[in-house]
Amino acid sequence: MRLDDYLNRLGIQRNLEPAADTLRRLHVAHRETFLFENLSIQCGGGISLALADLERKFLDRGRGGYCFEHNTLFRTALGEIGFNAATLLGRVRRGPPERWCRTHMVLRVPIGGEPWLADVGFGATGTLEPLPLRDGAHSTQGGFTYALRREDHLWVLSMSDATAATQDLYEFSDEPQTPWDIEVANHFTSTHPESIFRRTLTIQRSRRAERLVLRSDVLERYRDGRVTSETIDRSEWPRLARELFDLTLPPGPYVCDESVLRT
Repeated sequence: MRLDDYLNRLGIQRNLEPAADTLRRLHVAHRETFLFENLSIQCGGGISLALADLERKFLDRGRGGYCFEHNTLFRTALGEIGFNAATLLGRVRRGPPERWCRTHMVLRVPIGGEPWLADVGFGATGTLEPLPLRDGAHSTQGGFTYALRREDHLWVLSMSDATAATQDLYEFSDEPQTPWDIEVANHFTSTHPESIFRRTLTIQRSRRAERLVLRSDVLERYRDGRVTSETIDRSEWPRLARELFDLTLPPGPYVCDESVLRT
């Protein structure tokens, strides 16, 4: 891995030990450096999880991606530093439960005999820092409070905002996944016609002071655990992408435009 280039992008020195503070620093820096976005899918391309492709996309082109890309790159960097992270798959708790499926990737990172949950790929409302992987663990980060609980054989991550409204984000089990498990989930998520990543354009940025979410015709801003939203026109996408995310949008058409025409 091009670890020096990765750490330079994060603004972190190379002399690192596989300790909890190192994991936290890397986690926060990765979240604040790279965008969560699905432009490759929306432009009709595929999602490669090959390391060289991820490095070109994230390090050379100044882009980002979604969970499989972010957490694959992060897991590789952790391995170079001396962590032994395991790959897990989770189900986002959105929509009717019978349609939940394993389309989210997270990491379990053991440190000194204690496992930690690391996830740099959930999008703007995800955790900025890792959490101890234990029942009842909680952490307030950037205006949101995250909590882990055990439900039978599953872990569930929830989030509470400044109004005390709580929602479950996703569930996952302790079963480690193979690289091909991840490839299968990545393929489904990036190609199935009903995937949210094909039906919606999204660009998101996560920082402690503010989290920004552009999702088709809505722009959301999260500050201190509170959200404001405004409806935007499709014609504003290029300007917003440039001004808010320092990203140049290709001219299109986009896959989500085709999805709208089919419905």
